[in-house]
Amino acid sequence: MFLTNAIVLLIFFTLFFVIAQVKKNNGLADMAWGLGFVITAISSAIYQLIQGNQILLGSWIILVLVLIWGLRLFFYIGIRNWNKPEDFRYVNMRKKWKTNVALKAYVYVFLLQGLLNYLIGLPIQFSFAHSGTTTSVVILAIGTILWIIGFYFEAKGDAELKVFKKNPANKGKILDTGLWSVSRHPNYFGESVMWWAIFIVSLSAFDPILLIGIVGPSLITYLLLFVSGVPLLEKKYKDNPLYQAYAAKTSIFFPLPPKK
Repeated sequence: MFLTNAIVLLIFFTLFFVIAQVKKNNGLADMAWGLGFVITAISSAIYQLIQGNQILLGSWIILVLVLIWGLRLFFYIGIRNWNKPEDFRYVNMRKKWKTNVALKAYVYVFLLQGLLNYLIGLPIQFSFAHSGTTTSVVILAIGTILWIIGFYFEAKGDAELKVFKKNPANKGKILDTGLWSVSRHPNYFGESVMWWAIFIVSLSAFDPILLIGIVGPSLITYLLLFVSGVPLLEKKYKDNPLYQAYAAKTSIFFPLPPKK
């Protein structure tokens, strides 16, 4: 199953690479991100069904949670980015690479995202690969409730930002209300929480091997906090006095009451 999922993701991200080259927009890789986990969950379920293996309740719950999250993110980013200019991050990459841009985009954007997608999705895969029969309803409930909290922060945060940006009167301003008043990146916080929740749901099957899945939430949290999430946006606004005033009173990641 693990090899099958790797091959499926390779084909999936290669397909998105081709679409991105046609559209001349490597930012479409962001669309593929959430959908990649949906592909992994569906591929895992289909593989186990074909093999005639039992699929535990926790795995079915993970499939539903991943479908809800991944499809929402796919359509949210897709509607926003499909006909928009390439995101500044990918524009900067083009300027930095100068030559063999398409090849470098394939390797450093699409293949790399595919690899990260595979690793972060390990809790999904290990959950489906498990063939035990014992399930903890308590752990399922804890994980599901935690996922709902994370989903709320990501979806509500995205919705607030979308409404804010659509209002011409807010041009040049910084969103500092709603969830954005307690965290400068509530959507990233929510995504991290959801992956920890999915990992917890996977542990409902009571098997030590499932602990390997901790790679997933650990990796996505690290990336969001230190690599491709928070740091890029913080750097983008480092010379913006309005944002710096906002940053002085608002938690960077974990939701906290604003400083006075």
